[in-house]
Amino acid sequence: MSESFFWWTKEQLDLYEKVKDFVENHIEEAEFYYWKRKFPWPLVKKAAKEGFFGVGIPKEYGGMELGATGGCITGEQLGRLYSVGHVFTVSILAGLEQILRYATEEQKRKWLPKIASGEQLGAVCITEPFAGSDAANVFTSAEKDGDEWIINGKKRFITGAGVADRYFIYAKTSEDPAVRKQSGHITSFIVEKGTPGFTLEKINPLIGIENVPNGYLDFNNVRISDKNRIGAVGKGWNVMMSGLNFERLIGSAILLGMFDDTIKLLFHYTKRRVQFNRTTNKFPGIQNGIAEIITKCKVARTFAYYCAKLIDEGKEPMIEASIAKLVATEYGRECALKAIQIMGGDGLTRFYPTERFLRDSKIGEIVGGTNEVQKMIIYRFSAMLPGSNVSIRLRWNDEIDAPLISKKDSRFKGLEVNEENILKVIAHDFKVNPGLYMTPDDVREDIGGGSRSSIRKIFEALENKKLIVVHRDRQKKIALVKASYEGLQQAFPKEHYQWFPEWYDDSDKF
Repeated sequence: MSESFFWWTKEQLDLYEKVKDFVENHIEEAEFYYWKRKFPWPLVKKAAKEGFFGVGIPKEYGGMELGATGGCITGEQLGRLYSVGHVFTVSILAGLEQILRYATEEQKRKWLPKIASGEQLGAVCITEPFAGSDAANVFTSAEKDGDEWIINGKKRFITGAGVADRYFIYAKTSEDPAVRKQSGHITSFIVEKGTPGFTLEKINPLIGIENVPNGYLDFNNVRISDKNRIGAVGKGWNVMMSGLNFERLIGSAILLGMFDDTIKLLFHYTKRRVQFNRTTNKFPGIQNGIAEIITKCKVARTFAYYCAKLIDEGKEPMIEASIAKLVATEYGRECALKAIQIMGGDGLTRFYPTERFLRDSKIGEIVGGTNEVQKMIIYRFSAMLPGSNVSIRLRWNDEIDAPLISKKDSRFKGLEVNEENILKVIAHDFKVNPGLYMTPDDVREDIGGGSRSSIRKIFEALENKKLIVVHRDRQKKIALVKASYEGLQQAFPKEHYQWFPEWYDDSDKF
């Protein structure tokens, strides 16, 4: 199911072939480390030697400069090597985009070659006992002392804890409520392993990613140079947000290779499993299940690379990155469950990688911003787009005797703006949309005149007479209006609101 896309450059196509060959030649080694429950240092070093960790880093700093697409290509394939994919993802997400955007030239020349060569593995440190999805609620503090910062606090759920050399952290640098309100209380830093006072507190076994340590970190009067600060003081929130699209995309890419291997396994398995005197691939239900997995694999993969293309074009696809993460992880979980069901009892054993796919997908739904946060982002930012605020108006058509989606003017347009006509506009909307309110702009558009302030005063007068019901926003301004039952009666005779289909028998009306 894994194939190249027509918009890839020659360099990206060459990378695809190179990393795919590397993975095919090292799957057995990756499985060996998985079963030994050992961190695969030798295999990680082999991947680093191939230059894969520098796929998104500019060439002048020792990288390949193949952007988000290159990151996806590498992440997708290395994800098939299980822990190697997770290490790759976390290491390049440990400040890469943030360094590229916010670091000084001196800092870039110090850190980027180390990331590109794989000389240093990295880890991202956002989550705390106090801060999870609420990423701004950072309690770990950094206080300035001359040319140094003193860091105190804790971080948790750090993938690569202990094996990583470079930890990209966010710490609180202001207690001012006004500054906090503007998210100006956070600053970002790089803390290196071995710094006095910086220790590993606990390794925290998770449901998946079993041979990549996940743990808690402790900062006890940790002193670091101001040269380890990335970005301006108080701009840590901006630094954090700057890389999220890239991070969510690459984080989802490592699941794509697992989709592909799951499909290959199912074709292999169902051709060899016999039940009721037939191989199970002959059963329509099994075929349908595999078809569903293939479909979701292709959808997740195509959307991920579409999102990567947008990032490489210099766009900030926040909605698309959240969708890519949401789709890859939720589809991953659904497809893993489907694959386990297709394989029956064998799908439950650790001898096959389907149950591993399920566990890793579940982790994917939580890390990098929970999928509930992704849905919130998708909704809120989509609602801000111009196309989301276009009114879809239904107008009653007397010839058809039914409401039609229409761009024509309301039948009330041009009437004098007074209480009687405004009430008619609102009451007539009941005939078309009995369960909906109207916005003040809907009313103003329908009557075709009047200032907003004059119409608002009419609303208030009609409300006092109990002819309309209003809904107010948090500022107590009238946001929506709807005719009351008394208003409906005053505006039109009851026959105005009646409607029956042609087939309805008159004798049944009352």
